[in-house]
Amino acid sequence: MADVWVRRCDSFDDDRSADRDFWRRLSPDARVAVVEALRRQWAEVQGLHDEGLRRTVRVVDAPER
Repeated sequence: MADVWVRRCDSFDDDRSADRDFWRRLSPDARVAVVEALRRQWAEVQGLHDEGLRRTVRVVDAPER
């Protein structure tokens, strides 16, 4: 079970600081996992089937340097 913490903020600046502190405590993998969970929840609320992240590969002709 994840830790739950609460911080009372007396101003909007304090609130922004608390938000940054929260996200700093998470590892990069945990941050990506949160975004993925939010993406899945959004798809469910919108009634869309969950297709996961799309993976597309394109070959693009670029000018020589």
